[in-house]
Amino acid sequence: MNEVAQLEAQRDHARKAMERREAVERLMRNKDFKDVIVDGFCRDECARYVQESGDPLLEPAQREDALNMAQASGHLRRFLSLIYTMGNQAEGSLVSVEEELEAARAEEANDEGAA
Repeated sequence: MNEVAQLEAQRDHARKAMERREAVERLMRNKDFKDVIVDGFCRDECARYVQESGDPLLEPAQREDALNMAQASGHLRRFLSLIYTMGNQAEGSLVSVEEELEAARAEEANDEGAA
């Protein structure tokens, strides 16, 4: 893959990361998502699961399942945060990638004109 193709792929990847970040931003503003996922699951249900994970009346496998469910909200939040962070980093690098792409295309055109 030549330099122009690599830079185009890098640019496309950055744009996709920014689009995913925007999708996460839309999700976080969505009332249903906040009610069902953020408040309902990540807060209310996970608090219940944490309590269940320490309940001696439950079987060990049930306590383990409850703990795993409680931890799931942390993994979800980390995943969404990672998408947001990657989108920010991609946005920060997009200008330099586009500048490098423009320079590589100009160099490629000069090489073709000289040949």
